[in-house]
Amino acid sequence: MKILDNTLKLIREEEEKCIGCKACMRGCPMLHKFCHNPKDLLQELLTKEAFDYKLPYSCMLCGYCTEVCPTGVDLKALFLQLRKDTVKETNGKLPKELNSKAIDFHQRFSFSNIFTSDIENLQSNTIFFPGCALMANSPQLVEKTYNYLRQIIPGIGIYIKCCGKPTLFMGKEGKFKEYFGILEREFRDKGVEKIITGCQNCFMTIGQNSKGLEVVSLWQVLASLGIPKERVGTCKDIDIDFTLHDPCPTRDVNIIHDSIRQILNELGLDFQEMKFNRNRTLCCGSGGMVGLTEPSIAKDHTNRRANEAKTDYIITYCQECVESMRRGGKKSYHILDLLFNEDFKNMKQENKGTMEKWLNRYRGKNIGK
Repeated sequence: MKILDNTLKLIREEEEKCIGCKACMRGCPMLHKFCHNPKDLLQELLTKEAFDYKLPYSCMLCGYCTEVCPTGVDLKALFLQLRKDTVKETNGKLPKELNSKAIDFHQRFSFSNIFTSDIENLQSNTIFFPGCALMANSPQLVEKTYNYLRQIIPGIGIYIKCCGKPTLFMGKEGKFKEYFGILEREFRDKGVEKIITGCQNCFMTIGQNSKGLEVVSLWQVLASLGIPKERVGTCKDIDIDFTLHDPCPTRDVNIIHDSIRQILNELGLDFQEMKFNRNRTLCCGSGGMVGLTEPSIAKDHTNRRANEAKTDYIITYCQECVESMRRGGKKSYHILDLLFNEDFKNMKQENKGTMEKWLNRYRGKNIGK
């Protein structure tokens, strides 16, 4: 693929900042597939003024590289731009090896009336936006969470829709704006001022693209207003060793890190921290749609992250991460299971299939009606 002039300028800026220390490579299996040193890779791109389309679609877009870089090289921004360039060069018809049709299918149905609904049950200016992954896993868990939020936030509504991040991260900027416009119109028409998100990706996507709206994480809300009283201390006698995994989309949002740990402490759960945690957490392997575009690289990320935990059990607060850790050989739980699923210890450690996930989303679209 030809590198466009504006992107060449971006590459040159990043290459000049890069000192070749390879700090970014210590936590990124993807870079090892393409180079011995990121500075060499950037110089090669400048020399050839062209790139292999598999390169940007192998990046998890997790931001770890910039977090650890002493000079602030932003490979995430660069690779996302190269994805956008690929979309332009192919007129939106990405190479079939990237499996983009599966993502397009997901996004079309994620904004259709078959599996989603408009804002329901709103009697205030605040809504709960649970996100796709939670609903696909368990509409019952989403409903229990929403019912509790109604107790502590009178009049809160619920919006069953996708944030559109898969389309954005595939580089289809125009299509993302079309999808996100659906959300913006609904926010405006219903007078929404505050959005509580149950998904880390939704938190970042809506927060970065909705002007004038307050976007807060469900975890911040629960830490501030309190977890259900009947759940306080219920995990103190659990004879299981857990390790906490921080999802990468909110690596820079310290209030979420603190809130999660506060909630776990209120539950009484004893847990270990990962070596790479909080701001320097590693991707679970689900980032950037690489599980579809470059599955072998995604598997490397998943196995590395899962093996970092010294316990057999993982606790996290992202449904995609829950499923990734299971693929990595661990037993994993979402923090909502501890909060609203009284029989969580007997849950099947099996990821749901595609058909079951869509069926769950169909079942859950009427929550709040």
